[in-house]
Amino acid sequence: MAVTLAWTPWVPPFDPRWGDSATVIEDEHGRLIETADCGIRCPGCGICCAGYRDVVAADYAGVEEYEANLKLVRGNLVKQESGSWYRVATCGQTCPGYDHCCQPFEQRQRPETVADARRVLLEDATAPRWAMQEALLILAHEGTAEAVATLEAYMPVAHTKLAGFAECAQDEGRYFASVPRNTEEEHRMMQQEVRQAWEDRSIAAQSKIWEDIEPELARRKYEMEIAQRLLHKAQNEADRETWQTQVDVLQMFVIQAEDNLAEEQAEVALCDAMVAEIEADLAAGS
Repeated sequence: MAVTLAWTPWVPPFDPRWGDSATVIEDEHGRLIETADCGIRCPGCGICCAGYRDVVAADYAGVEEYEANLKLVRGNLVKQESGSWYRVATCGQTCPGYDHCCQPFEQRQRPETVADARRVLLEDATAPRWAMQEALLILAHEGTAEAVATLEAYMPVAHTKLAGFAECAQDEGRYFASVPRNTEEEHRMMQQEVRQAWEDRSIAAQSKIWEDIEPELARRKYEMEIAQRLLHKAQNEADRETWQTQVDVLQMFVIQAEDNLAEEQAEVALCDAMVAEIEADLAAGS
């Protein structure tokens, strides 16, 4: 006598397809498939193929099939102690989620270098989340300025579910980039710190010239020019003495401002010479 079995999908414990806000669809046969959604960055956890084992007890169209047909035609089936047949989780065209899920663990093309990590995070719009996580780990522990720059460039466009992870990676990356790993790096970082100090000193001197000394000098010269005009217009000796005194005082202010300008220009030249020499050492690796 024929026995018709109701077909029900099997949902394994802690099914990754339902977790972490994964995008799940149910096909015409009632099978659950986690989609990659490459256009919006796959939220998959990378183990979604573990949830593709669906119980097979009847034809997909609702017509009962003999057990032998299931084994011969469908293939890749496993019989449980309960007598139910389940599809084995394999990567191939027999899988209902084929070409829709993340690659199985052993088949993944993993990022290995900083360049790979940059490509995954900033250039590949179809990168799955597991690849982005591994890329962030690479950059976090690389300890180079390039890695930190990549992390900083990624932060504004970080996947919503990776924002916290990326922030931690950025903090670690900055830390490792600031800690020398050997005596050569320690010496180079010392040179960079000294160069930065002299660059800051040069910037401070140049800023003082642009913001204070040059405006002051221009103002004093203009005042002296006006006082000289009034001196030439004076009609009597008393007025000429008054305006001559003003011209002498203003000329003293002009000379003082010019001295200040020359002093700060010499400071800038000295700092720039120091910076240039330090940069030469850095370029030579000495």
